[in-house]
Amino acid sequence: MLRENRGREGFTLVELMIVVALIGVLAMIAIPGFMGYQARARRAESFSNLAAMSVLQKGLVATRGTYFDSGNAFPDTDPYGGLGADKMVWDADSQAAFGELGWEPEGDIHYAYQVNSATSCTCAICFTATAYGDVDSDGKVSAVMYVQPQRDSAGAVTGSCQSGLPAPLDFGPPTRRSDGDKVFNEVAIQRTTDEY
Repeated sequence: MLRENRGREGFTLVELMIVVALIGVLAMIAIPGFMGYQARARRAESFSNLAAMSVLQKGLVATRGTYFDSGNAFPDTDPYGGLGADKMVWDADSQAAFGELGWEPEGDIHYAYQVNSATSCTCAICFTATAYGDVDSDGKVSAVMYVQPQRDSAGAVTGSCQSGLPAPLDFGPPTRRSDGDKVFNEVAIQRTTDEY
């Protein structure tokens, strides 16, 4: 006589619930890290664009003795509902505003750009290029800046420009996290309002 061997097949409900809970915990840990990674990747655009603007500004001051001033941030963010994670088109107004500098970004952009050499400046020959954005879509505007100060013959900073937009977006030079010193002549994050 043969006996039928009935083994257990499949998973119990408790085992399935444990697996679902583990997946939920892993997702809870991984998703914020992934979102931060995406925001950092979007912010990289501003670093390369501001570095390019600074090179063009230095060439411009060498040939004509003054720096370019865009007067405002471009492109206008109103048609896009403000700054956010969505890309904006570098439109005809933006091209006209930055035509004198000879700079135009490659493709659509996450940031609005401004070059200030006249408003809120404590120097005659200096500029600040600023990228305004909200690439993590948290409703807080972040700024990435390149500040070219005026220096005396000994190399000491004698003046610089703010970012140039009305308060609360009229930022001064960014500072280093490690020592709190102001950052000049390199692209840096202004952490006054938001990281991204």
